[in-house]
Amino acid sequence: MEKKVVITQRFRNHTYSIYKHLIKNFSSKTAFLFLEKIEERIELLSKHPTIGKQSFKKKGVRSILLTPHNLIYYRIKKSRIEILCLFDVRRSPEKKPY
Repeated sequence: MEKKVVITQRFRNHTYSIYKHLIKNFSSKTAFLFLEKIEERIELLSKHPTIGKQSFKKKGVRSILLTPHNLIYYRIKKSRIEILCLFDVRRSPEKKPY
């Protein structure tokens, strides 16, 4: 059974920031493909919520690889999946939010 997906403002802000960066430094096509990849991952999570890896820092939080450079952090609730944030894995590991 598919779960409803709820996207947090934090995730929206991170996505928008990366989207602007891709348009400015690469192309609108690259930015669009990035958004498509997010949609694909979110759809996958709605069908298979436990597919992501459990966080070591925070109980109940999972992550799934979006691109070689980005992780999507999310939380599974009874009736929904909360998409928490987008994290650039090139940052220092100690800066991981979850």
